[in-house]
Amino acid sequence: MTRRYWNINLKEMIEAGVHFGHGIKKWNPKMAPYISAKRKGTHIINLARTARFLSEGCDLVFDAASQGKSFLIVGTKKRATDLVASAAIRAR
Repeated sequence: MTRRYWNINLKEMIEAGVHFGHGIKKWNPKMAPYISAKRKGTHIINLARTARFLSEGCDLVFDAASQGKSFLIVGTKKRATDLVASAAIRAR
C-alpha cells in the first residue's frame, strides 16, 4: 500500500467537533487508548491518533477504489440520511 498525503487539518477537526466522544457513562473500554481526557461528562478523543488512522483509512479506500472495488456507504442516524445519500452520489 502506497502512503499518500491527505490534507487532514487538526484545527478543522476541532472546529467540526470531532474530538467530542460519547458521554462518560456510555463508553466501551476498548476505546480507552483513543481517549485523551474527560470534560463535563464527555470523553475527549485524541485527534492526533484519529488523524493518523483516518489517513491510513483514506489510503485503503483509495487503493480499493483504484482497483475498481465497490463500496456500501451506511449512515446510522436518521438525521444524516440526506448527507449520506449526497456523499454516495458524489462518490459515484
